[in-house]
Amino acid sequence: MDLTKFKGADDTVRLTIRLSIGYCILLTAAFVSCIIYLTVKIEKAYSHALVIDKNGEVYETSSLPAGSMRKYEYLNHVKTFVTHWYAFDESTYEGNISLALNLIGNKGKELLNEYNDVNMLNSLIQKNIRYGVTIKDVEIHTNTIPVSGKILFTQTGYRARGSVSRDIEAEFTLYDVSRSEDNAHGAKIEDWIVSYSEPVENGDDLLHQTSPSTADENEPNPESSNR
Repeated sequence: MDLTKFKGADDTVRLTIRLSIGYCILLTAAFVSCIIYLTVKIEKAYSHALVIDKNGEVYETSSLPAGSMRKYEYLNHVKTFVTHWYAFDESTYEGNISLALNLIGNKGKELLNEYNDVNMLNSLIQKNIRYGVTIKDVEIHTNTIPVSGKILFTQTGYRARGSVSRDIEAEFTLYDVSRSEDNAHGAKIEDWIVSYSEPVENGDDLLHQTSPSTADENEPNPESSNR
């Protein structure tokens, strides 16, 4: 029996196996390279996405880390609460309070009782008072458990003879809840601890110069509750 033939066949098999392995390695490397390339391209596309508004204008967007996006949601959540709970007149009072109550937890019941104790709606009607706020600063601390923060704003009450202002500082905590139509941010405020400055009265001239005409500028009267 000629053993050299078997040896030659064995060498051929080994060569074939080596070539097959080599081809598999090359194909795997090519596949992985394609995946990495496509992943980079997709991430780049998302980070430079374009948005077209209803008027056809095109805007370039940029991506943000999830943590940063959540912080901005908390920020907007607290601002929305303040601009509705502390800013209203007789026509917007009930709607603003109803909206704000969806943004705060059990503490909202205590705050609502304070308004009810002074019969707030009747006071608005009888005294013709309009309330509004100007937000000065907001801090959100996402590194605490639960998330905590502080907001500083000025509350002003407008009446026919003038206006009265006071600074308000509120410390709070936030916790996450399910998103809904009434709570798009999926958060609720708790531990709303408030401190007030002394009221400052402003004369008629200042009232006419600063009296706002929009909901964003409505300023609550320091004569109201929320004590």
